[in-house]
Order: sequence, then structure tokens, then C-alpha cells
Amino acid sequence: MTLQNMKKGIGYQAVKQLRMNEGYTASQIESVGNEEYILYFGRAHVYDHETGLEARGPLKIGRGKYLSALLRGRNQPGVDFRIYATIVVSTNAETHMIERVAQYLYDDRNIVGSQGQRELYNITDQELTQIVNDIAEVAIDCHNINVKSAIFYHNDLVSQILNFEELLEEA
Repeated sequence: MTLQNMKKGIGYQAVKQLRMNEGYTASQIESVGNEEYILYFGRAHVYDHETGLEARGPLKIGRGKYLSALLRGRNQPGVDFRIYATIVVSTNAETHMIERVAQYLYDDRNIVGSQGQRELYNITDQELTQIVNDIAEVAIDCHNINVKSAIFYHNDLVSQILNFEELLEEA
């Protein structure tokens, strides 16, 4: 596989397949009881319709409970929205809390989009691992948020899982 064929992050079809590999049917992935409470980090990838050149947008940090639904909605206009990482927490309320942690920590990196979007950040791909770890650690240490794990994605696959529950047990 060449570098050009490799894709950053994970897209809708691959997320759907990961959930199906966990034993869910397509209709069960977004059913009550099958939620995954997450803070996600992703970018819009778009291809120029004339040249085929790819461009990527600023990093979006948002919260949700069904990653497949988030991706499906963001892909509607032909954008390939890709998730680069997620932080998994225990409850929907914790998604709101950890999103506020991220907003506070990186307020100076916030970009207001041309349509008033507020969840965009000037964060490079190279910084992402440290940013995710910092948000998770502050959420745990300062806000008692039950961070289960941080998951990183590359080429439509899980590339790394940091299991915070195991790390806390060892401490």
C-alpha cells in the first residue's frame, strides 16, 4: 500500500463495520442501550471536483453518543468527515463535561468558522496525541470524569487504544 492510499482517521463505513464486528446488526448500532459516549476529534476531507485534490478542514472537537450517526450526518454534502480520535466516557452528561474541559484548555486555539461554527480548533495532526492525553488527564484528575479510554484511528482501523480504566487500577 502506498502512502497516497492511506487515509487519516476512520470514516462512516469503517465505523459501522467496527460496531458490526462487536456483534451488533446494522439496525442495532444506533439503538438505545448501544450508545458509546464520546468526545471526538475529526476533520472534514473534501476533494475538488475538477482537480481531485484533497483539502482538509480545521480539527473539530465535539461530543456524541453514536459515532456512526455523527459521521453519516457530516458526510451528507459529499464531505468525507473522518474521526482521528475519540475519548470514551461513561455517560451522556460526562460528554458535556469533557467537551467543556476541551473548550477551556484550548480556548486560545479556537477558530470561529465562516458560518459561526464554534467547535473548530487550530490543532495539527502531530499535536493530537498529546492534546487527547491532556484532555483525558484533566478530565480525570480535576473533574472526576470517568474516562474509559482514548482510541486513535488511521487508515479506517483502530491504531491505538489507551485504556484509562486499566491505568487507574494499576496506580
